[in-house]
Amino acid sequence: MHLHPSIRGAVAATLLVGPLASAQTTEQLPGFDLERLETNVGRGTLLVGNGELLVPGGLSISLMGHYQRLPLVLNDGERNLEVVRDRATALLAASYGVLPWLELSAQVPFVLWQHGDDPTQAGLSELAIQGVGTPVLQARLGLLSQRQRQPVDLSADLGAGLPLGTGQALAGDTGPRFHARMVAGTTLGWLRPSLEAGVLFRPPILLDAVGQKDKRATSAEVRLGAALATTGTGLRGELGVRATLSPNLSMDMLGGVRFPLLVGLDAFVLGGPSFGWALGTPRFRVLAGVTFRSEPPPKLSYLNPIEDRELQLAMAEPSRPQQEDRLVRPAGTWEFNSLTPGDAQGNSDGESREPPRPYQPGPQERLVLRGEIHFSQGSSELPGVVPLLDQSVLRLSELPKGGTIIVEGHADTEGTDMSNMMMSLRRAQAVRRYLLDQGIPPMRVRIRGFGSDWPVSAKPATEQERQLNRRAEVLIITETPPSATTQASAP
Repeated sequence: MHLHPSIRGAVAATLLVGPLASAQTTEQLPGFDLERLETNVGRGTLLVGNGELLVPGGLSISLMGHYQRLPLVLNDGERNLEVVRDRATALLAASYGVLPWLELSAQVPFVLWQHGDDPTQAGLSELAIQGVGTPVLQARLGLLSQRQRQPVDLSADLGAGLPLGTGQALAGDTGPRFHARMVAGTTLGWLRPSLEAGVLFRPPILLDAVGQKDKRATSAEVRLGAALATTGTGLRGELGVRATLSPNLSMDMLGGVRFPLLVGLDAFVLGGPSFGWALGTPRFRVLAGVTFRSEPPPKLSYLNPIEDRELQLAMAEPSRPQQEDRLVRPAGTWEFNSLTPGDAQGNSDGESREPPRPYQPGPQERLVLRGEIHFSQGSSELPGVVPLLDQSVLRLSELPKGGTIIVEGHADTEGTDMSNMMMSLRRAQAVRRYLLDQGIPPMRVRIRGFGSDWPVSAKPATEQERQLNRRAEVLIITETPPSATTQASAP
């Protein structure tokens, strides 16, 4: 498409009016950062975040390649000079969850290759083909979280761009830049919409040709964005739009897919057109790369005596008399630490008993709900949105006398007995932590780990069969209401 002659604004026109007429000397093109696309680091889409933070200890690393077509075209009213016709860049970014409300990130871009028309035609020196872009440091502050039963995820991003880029490659501003934005997102079934609004303060693009080299004012740009992504663990789609409102308008639209490669490793391919008159707005962009994300599972409850005091007390009093009418029997210590199953279940004379079996409701109990959650190999992370757990929260709240949720974790036979036991416990605890985040009282949730002792498929031959063994079973148990009986009077 051909842009209007006024495209790129008065800045481009004043730059070329003099030099194109009669260029006696070669001017150095003033250094500025041509790149206008600032990608999201952490959770969310590539263009717009979703307000959700990484859990403490969580790490996200991404490596991205980026191609742009015609990001810099200057016009003097008569002809276009394609200073940068094709540009290929790379971006290395990382984000780390420090606290439940704080996430820190950094990204460093690189100009790998760029070329275009000979800028000496306009009396400008040639551009560097390669260079380092503007490094960006950012802090993301969590304000609201759906993990805490709040309506949306809301975060505030505060960042700074360091003036370390290569100006001769059009990859660095003459001074630091700062941005601040608010990001909100929520989950609507299998969709994840999000919105952002913010402002970017950056040094103005100063041109020696118009005698503005001594001006040191700072320009501001308002940025608005929206994104829509699908949830799940397989192939996922995402669409994002971001508009920049400044003296010149620009808009980027990106759509594409993400898909898993390995556990924790995703690949993505996105592309789309750009519109507007601001310097650095290309005809279209194509982005592709990989993202590695690792988030530690929640700590096992027996390691946290404050949060799970009731569980600790139950484990510390194994000699209490058993009550036949209890909803859930006390779990043996070996079920929580996977170290010595025989010792924890043994008699006073040292004789060991058979390891416990999966829970079966007694005659005085009623099974309200039962379901399974499956996990990836070697992972205890919940697979995105889990309707079963949301249904469990709803059903438990509807019970007039309350109830108990039993979570039983299982693993496949890929690891050792100890590692399988720990993995099954971590999966059960991940489910328990989700339920507690939804407001379920801790005393209402019990977890047990069985390792690989109770597989669904005893001899799995396919990956689907192995995944059936990597599961957590969720049961809701409540008391059976006493049946109404009529006692006859004695004769």
